[in-house]
Amino acid sequence: MKLINEIIKFFKQPKNIVILILGPLFFTLLLGGVYMKDYLNDIPIVVLDMDNSSTSRMIIKEFENNDRYYISSRADSFEKLKYAIDGKEAYMGIYIPKDFNKDIKKQKSSSVALIIDESNITIGNTALSSASQILATINAGINIKILQAKGIDPKTSYDLAKIFNFQSRVLYDAKYTYKGYVMPGMILVFVQQLFLSAFIPAIMDDRENIFSKSIVYSTIASLTYVMCALILKYVLNINFTGSFLYAFLYVMLFILSLVGPGMLIAVLFKDKLKVTQFTMLLSMPTFLTAGYVWPIDQTPVVLLYIIRMIWPLIYAVAPVRDILVKSTPVSIFTKDIICLISFGCIWAFVGYNLFKRRLNDNRGDMSEQQETI
Repeated sequence: MKLINEIIKFFKQPKNIVILILGPLFFTLLLGGVYMKDYLNDIPIVVLDMDNSSTSRMIIKEFENNDRYYISSRADSFEKLKYAIDGKEAYMGIYIPKDFNKDIKKQKSSSVALIIDESNITIGNTALSSASQILATINAGINIKILQAKGIDPKTSYDLAKIFNFQSRVLYDAKYTYKGYVMPGMILVFVQQLFLSAFIPAIMDDRENIFSKSIVYSTIASLTYVMCALILKYVLNINFTGSFLYAFLYVMLFILSLVGPGMLIAVLFKDKLKVTQFTMLLSMPTFLTAGYVWPIDQTPVVLLYIIRMIWPLIYAVAPVRDILVKSTPVSIFTKDIICLISFGCIWAFVGYNLFKRRLNDNRGDMSEQQETI
């Protein structure tokens, strides 16, 4: 009965629906719209060809014919090439030195320089990776021609130029779309923040039936995450192959683990506006320290222990993504689940007792005021 009453209370307040249901759906569509394109194409590049030979022109032509790039400008000095990159006219520069073709024919060491703007890591890494493949292919082709010019038959020259073959198989995101990686984690952070923004003011207004409120708000937040994931799959075409049910249950466990910290925040901040402001500040630090954008094993051990003790996102954000994207069995995350449950229980105990103590203190203050009156 208490659960039903809390569900009715939840839907009677339009702000709850806006914050905890419509909010994540809106942010999913908004952020997802940025990643509508599957490929990062038409990267502007600037070319400095100091050789102007048939070989250098052939290299430039390969880049012109590649969908990944377009030549935005041509420079006549290295300073102008760098200026084009600094001015965001281009994200990559190709520098071909003078006598490049002559050195190749004499089999002297020569090189093509790639100048990459890594201020945007997505563009920079994509530009470098594709350019390296193009130049490696051209390099092999030139070696084959040199060997054939020496009288070596085509098959032998091919085998000599290409010492070994390799094959690659890209799992889970063969298109390198990036959105399949970033979106599941970002949406979970949105749900985390909006849950705290709705749940904490709710328990500050009505300090009874905290358990029922926790179940209702956590369930709705988890269902909202699943709805967002469905939008990602069927509207934004992210290839989710895993179980939405398992993702729902994992998110539910994660959101419940936030109840204890939520009560502690309610104790620390008496004003609901300050609570909302503080919880919104948590999004970036909790996301950046959760091992999602930077490997956990590269984080200093002491700092990692602190992160694991003060916030539970580190136990959930990568597993939820892997469940959806990689269809990873939940049993793989047994250790994370145990840590998540332990975190939730410990902080729920701490938060609940502090919250109740604050509630009793407030009641005592009110009684004293009434006696004074």
